[in-house]
Amino acid sequence: MTADPLDEMLDRSAPALVVPAQADISAMIVAARDETVPRRRRRRTALLSGALALLFIGGTGVAVASSDWLWSPGLDDPDRVYMYTSPTWGECELRFSAMDTHNPITDAQVNGIVDDWFATTDVEAAAAPLIPEYLATLEDAGASDPSADADPRQADLNAWTAHEQAVSELIYAELEIHGFDSAALSGADTHSQVHCDGEDWGSGE
Repeated sequence: MTADPLDEMLDRSAPALVVPAQADISAMIVAARDETVPRRRRRRTALLSGALALLFIGGTGVAVASSDWLWSPGLDDPDRVYMYTSPTWGECELRFSAMDTHNPITDAQVNGIVDDWFATTDVEAAAAPLIPEYLATLEDAGASDPSADADPRQADLNAWTAHEQAVSELIYAELEIHGFDSAALSGADTHSQVHCDGEDWGSGE
């Protein structure tokens, strides 16, 4: 088949296709989100994320929830749901996203394991023995922080973190049983988000 000279000329003049790195895409998403979130709520989000980041396991992240927010991408129709009762916010729904290991074959394996675990496990019962220890750790850490006592949300924030960490611990333990330890999952991305019936993200201002 003879090449069309016009097509060849257009091909040569077309700009080179540049595929952005995943880190650049993530940075653009964060920048866009910062532009659309009201300033006061953005401040709360930054404070909460900074306080909780120290406790996350193996790359697990969190999206701060508010009653007027939609579920973040990957959480709108979840298979991984965990329910708990918060001290003052009432019933809470905590959702966990799929795991992105940046390897499609590994993704299929690990996400299949986690999906099966959620489908066959009483997650609330399994997490219950772990909650007191996480709560005690959070309360001990807050004992030296006067601002924590002044925040009426603190008990609910502690509950959220403790439940998130307990379920995350169980997920990673299940993956390790199947041969995916922390080294195998290094750099994996996943996130969670919570909504509660009576959540109040503004009272800590």
